[in-house]
Amino acid sequence: MSEAPSRVSEVASRWTAVPGGVVDGGEIVILAIKPSLWRPVVDSAAWIVTALAFTTALLIMGKPIPGLSLTTSAQLVLLVALARLAVAILRWTTTWHLLTNRRIIDVHGVRAPIIRDCLLVRIRNTYLRSSIVERATALGTIIFVSDEPEHSPHAWYSIAGADEVHSKIRRAIENALDQSTV
Repeated sequence: MSEAPSRVSEVASRWTAVPGGVVDGGEIVILAIKPSLWRPVVDSAAWIVTALAFTTALLIMGKPIPGLSLTTSAQLVLLVALARLAVAILRWTTTWHLLTNRRIIDVHGVRAPIIRDCLLVRIRNTYLRSSIVERATALGTIIFVSDEPEHSPHAWYSIAGADEVHSKIRRAIENALDQSTV
């Protein structure tokens, strides 16, 4: 019995970070999640690997960027990778995925949030996908395919416990479809 109040407070505390005005009257939030903290690292991996390779090549060949010392050149290249990681962290911080009894909602941003949503009854299929990096970190991506051809599929990237989240989404879709036929 003590688990129920703690679970409610956990969901409520997460929900307070989502920008206001996202959910309308009568909608019940079933799930409010963020991508895993690994997401910024995954987003920046190519930049980080390229910067490390370029820095290594600079140091081995001993050829700095013209007008800079070798050390400064290496630091500048690594700073670019660090800046890309910082941008990815800022994007991660402002990203939320919501599942309500009526729709899925993607929220990106705080001051002027970009909100994409799709009614659950319009979702035709969902599937779970994991890249090599996601599998190594026990994450998964959930893809939503809707019957709205003009919209690209929704995707929730780098979700921890993706199997469980996917099951909750499937149940919510089934419930929404059952309610729409009543």
